[in-house]
Amino acid sequence: MTRGFWPASTAVGFAGAVAAFVALGAAPAAAQSKDEAVRLVFQRFDSDGDGKITEAEFMQVGEQDFLAFDANKDGSVSKKEFLDPKPHKLTNVSAADLAQAKKIWAQQFDQLDTDKNGVLSEAEHQKAGKRSFAHMDANKDGAITLAEMNAVAK
Repeated sequence: MTRGFWPASTAVGFAGAVAAFVALGAAPAAAQSKDEAVRLVFQRFDSDGDGKITEAEFMQVGEQDFLAFDANKDGSVSKKEFLDPKPHKLTNVSAADLAQAKKIWAQQFDQLDTDKNGVLSEAEHQKAGKRSFAHMDANKDGAITLAEMNAVAK
């Protein structure tokens, strides 16, 4: 996927992030609907292409995203780093759309920063990722299907 609203945001606010992704027109040209945007996200996480996302796959993408956001490589992500559009891979959007995206990201950051110290630790990020995976795995079989991901995004 070339553009998106979630790094660690898959950990919180997934439905809101998908809605914003489509509503703000940030979906790639191929993604004409929310369902298509979710499918593209699903493909990003389903690294082996078997039609399901395991917790290991989910957490691996989350770790990659966390590392991308940690611009100064200090092991944590500041709000400033989290609001930077580069790691979100958001390109070619208007100033108004970018402002809206940053508003969503700021809310996501505030939810992820559970100790409210102004930085997102790797531990906070991992806990949020595990909560998000458990939430999306509706049937508790240890894997997220596209149908389960679509249900969360509705």
